[in-house]
Amino acid sequence: MKINEERESEIIKTELRKTQKDWIEYFNNKNLKMISASDIYRAAKQENKSIIESLKEDFKESWEVTSTRIIYNKNNLNAEIIHDADSTIVKPKKYKVKVPELSGEFKQDSETEKYLQALFDTKDNIDKILKVLKKFGRDRQLRLWTPSQSLRAEKQVRSVDLGFGVFGRFDVIGSCWFYDYDGFSRGVIANSAKQSKKSRGKSK
Repeated sequence: MKINEERESEIIKTELRKTQKDWIEYFNNKNLKMISASDIYRAAKQENKSIIESLKEDFKESWEVTSTRIIYNKNNLNAEIIHDADSTIVKPKKYKVKVPELSGEFKQDSETEKYLQALFDTKDNIDKILKVLKKFGRDRQLRLWTPSQSLRAEKQVRSVDLGFGVFGRFDVIGSCWFYDYDGFSRGVIANSAKQSKKSRGKSK
């Protein structure tokens, strides 16, 4: 898979900001996979410097809205994490995992490790995950955000957004209401038979 190196914009170079719901529809119509939290992690792990630098510019200016969605349970910490949610281009990938309540902390415990492994679709341990994410800013403090149980009871469906917060933070937010929070996003050229077939059928 190859992440587009520029954020989406109109032909006249007007930068686009959309919610996860609208971005998913946008990329489905463009026959592109939408960037997921796992795609971002993979780019950092593979040390794709051009993508890392390009994403850092997005993180500075706005949120990077991903196709990763979290559906929380009303009554407990259980949740389902879905990468490529509602995509018609690739098959969504799902994990069931406990998601701790996090209000800007980064706890190096087993519960947080399992959450981050599902969030970034990796088997890396928590120390390795932190090291990989530091590629986006060695001096930035990683901060994780998820809803409280009371907020999960109100709204279960949330999007995952990433960005640089105040005071040198790198925020990974799993609490954005997917209808309301907007930001930049990227398309990904996926190695899927469905996408390849559609591309071959297009006129040049």
